[in-house]
Order: sequence, then structure tokens, then C-alpha cells
Amino acid sequence: MNSINTAVKGTTEVYAVIGCPVHHSFSPVIHNTMAAITGKDIIYTAMEVQPDELSSAIRGAHALGIRGINVTVPHKIAVMEELCHIDKNARVINAVNTLKYTEKGYEGYNTDVIGVYYAIKNRGFDIKDKNVLLLGAGGAGNACAVMAGDKGCKKLYIANRTVEKAKGLANTVSSNYGCSAEAMSLEDIYDIDAVDIVINSTVMGFGNNIGISPIRDKSFFKAKNVELVFDAVYTPWETQLLKDAAECNVTALNGFDMLVYQAVAAEEIWFDQNFDKELKEELCAALRKYYRENL
Repeated sequence: MNSINTAVKGTTEVYAVIGCPVHHSFSPVIHNTMAAITGKDIIYTAMEVQPDELSSAIRGAHALGIRGINVTVPHKIAVMEELCHIDKNARVINAVNTLKYTEKGYEGYNTDVIGVYYAIKNRGFDIKDKNVLLLGAGGAGNACAVMAGDKGCKKLYIANRTVEKAKGLANTVSSNYGCSAEAMSLEDIYDIDAVDIVINSTVMGFGNNIGISPIRDKSFFKAKNVELVFDAVYTPWETQLLKDAAECNVTALNGFDMLVYQAVAAEEIWFDQNFDKELKEELCAALRKYYRENL
């Protein structure tokens, strides 16, 4: 035996992400990197759970004392049936991605909301009293809309291919957060008077849609006085939407920081503490570099 590994001990707490499939997840890299930075005695791994085994998996995890769990597709809605408490934002979104251990069972949260907010806030922007245009009303759009309402936006415009879906989300945000929200088609965004922040939660720019932007006319950014464009996509690193925004001297931010910050938010929930801005920036910088060099 050449060396002894004491990194994992009997006191080491276990955390995990569950999903199906899940072994491609970047979450273990994020959380184990954060553990190294903060010095916490934890280990984080990925566990594949089949849909018909979700209930027994949650009960077993609690019995084993797994202190925190992240939840990804396809379990974000179904897992809500297994929880002893669900946070308001998660209830409004109708999806949970973070579980916190308590003696009575797991509590459920949705940290995508916080992840989007941290990503925007740490670039020097705020949502409060701003006009926000949200492109898309799907799963990611729900989290972004709730974030905008929860953080006190002045007006939320929700543009979606199916306007009825946008109307449903606008009504949900208005009724739960008292925020003024208006639904429209993607073609009608050019009629808006002014927009401070644009958030894209559609798949335009990703996969088969690489090179396509949900905002076809680049003059939109200057005409509407846009300050920031956030795209939930981070593969490719710079979507056409972000390229166009940057060319117009608008701050352009992809979704990678959101991915990291939602993980940070999960740890803040698990450990009942707030991590300082410097630590978050150190973590983001290290993970950005690793991701772009290795993946």
C-alpha cells in the first residue's frame, strides 16, 4: 500500500443528485469542488432512480440519513408527493429540485429561482423595479417568471409561441406575487415600449436551433434600452442571442452561472448559511475554466 486515503471517513455526510438518466450530471463536480473550497466534510455523487422506484428511493435515502438531495428529470414533479413540506416558490412553479433532510422527512425547494437571481445579481444587475421580458413559458420559464415576481420586477412580459401558456404563467405570477404580468406572442415583443432585462428560457440557440435567436431584429436591443440579456442555454457557450446582444454593447450572460449558483443555493439551504460573494465568484471562475477546457 503506497498511500492512505482519509478524505472520506465515517463522519463524512453524503449528498446526491437523483434522476434518470443522471450519470452525465455536472452536479458532482460543482458540489465536490465547493466542498474542497469550504472545507466541508461531505461527498456528493449521482444516483440513477427509475420512476417507479422514486418513492422507495426517497424513503430509503431518509432512513440512511442522506442529508441533501438534488432532483432532476423526470422526478421534479413526482417527488413532491414524498415530501413533508414544500417551499412557496416551488409550489408556484410546481417543481422541486432540492431536498433538505429533517427528522420528519425531506423538505422541498426550487433553487433554479435563486440560481437565476444570483447569476444576474452578481453581474451587477437587479430585478427590482425593472421591466423584464421573458422568452418562453416552459419549465425553465416558470422558474424565471417566479424569480422576477418574487424579486419585485416592475413589469413582466412573457412571450411564448403558445400565448395561452404564457397567459397561464402570467396569471400565476400576478396572483402569487402581485406583479404586473402580460402575456404575448414572440412576434409581439417589438411592440413593447422599453425592456431593461431580457431572459431567454426557450431552446432557440441550442441543439438543432444553434444559430437561431428568438429576437430576430438586433435593433430591438437599442430601441428598447436593454441593459442585460440572460440566456439559460450554455451549450454553445455563446448563443446567437448573446452574440447579437454583445454586438449592441449589451451585457450578455449565458446559463452556466445559473447552473452553479442554483447548486450554491442548495448548499445554503442544506447548511443554513449564506456564502459570501467572493466564494461564489471563486467557485464560478474555477468551474467555468474547467467546463470550457474539459467538456
